[in-house]
Amino acid sequence: MTHFTPHQRWLIIGTSLVICLALVLPTNVIQIFDLVGYAVCHRIPERSFIIGGNQLPMCARDTGMFGVALLGVLGVALTQTQRFAQFPKTRYLILLALGALTWAIDGFNSYLLLATGRILWYMPQNWLRLVTGAFMGAALSTLVVPLFNASVWQPSLRSNTSHLRSWRDLFFVWGIALTWVLLVLWQQPVLYGLYTSFSALGTLMLLTVVNGLTVLLLMGREAQVTAWSQMTKPLLIGFALTLIEIALIVALRTWLTQQLGLPF
Repeated sequence: MTHFTPHQRWLIIGTSLVICLALVLPTNVIQIFDLVGYAVCHRIPERSFIIGGNQLPMCARDTGMFGVALLGVLGVALTQTQRFAQFPKTRYLILLALGALTWAIDGFNSYLLLATGRILWYMPQNWLRLVTGAFMGAALSTLVVPLFNASVWQPSLRSNTSHLRSWRDLFFVWGIALTWVLLVLWQQPVLYGLYTSFSALGTLMLLTVVNGLTVLLLMGREAQVTAWSQMTKPLLIGFALTLIEIALIVALRTWLTQQLGLPF
């Protein structure tokens, strides 16, 4: 029998509620996440998935990257009870880096087509953008976990090992990425809210973690936290900063679009 910690139980409940909410909310309500996509993604229609007549808030690459980043962190949080604070061994890091490299190569290839109108190596495809983005998201999720734990918890409360310790653990992370890819490629209109919510929430999670850890550092509390309640203030401030950053970027992009007549 699987035993969950109180923290994991609340995480399961919260994740289940988010999924249910994403599935039942009407499309026009979920589209508030378009603002998140507008702040971090070019949102070119030809490079995005159109599902049920509605464009996802982010391009295919970012949908894969941010969605898998969120799911990867949730996967660790739901299956592991220790606070792992070490990065994976070199052999696993190399494989994760190679996956992330496909993201960079495909992105460069796509950019040159956009900039020059000529194909460099191959014709970019949205499914390939999604796959390479998912590989990048898997790498990000694997790095976020130890970075967060090492920066937050007292040494005595964290594990000086990695949550990715075996090939099985690596295949688990890649399995999450593959599942997300197949789910998005399914392109079911009823799941539009799920696609939208998880990619946007993945973006908010990464930005909030970065901002929250910065706040923790400025408070002089790095590696001194002993309970989750002590992280409430840094994470709330980090989330508030994230919303401010998104609002400022949206405003700046809107102004630049109006002034320069940008096509997207």
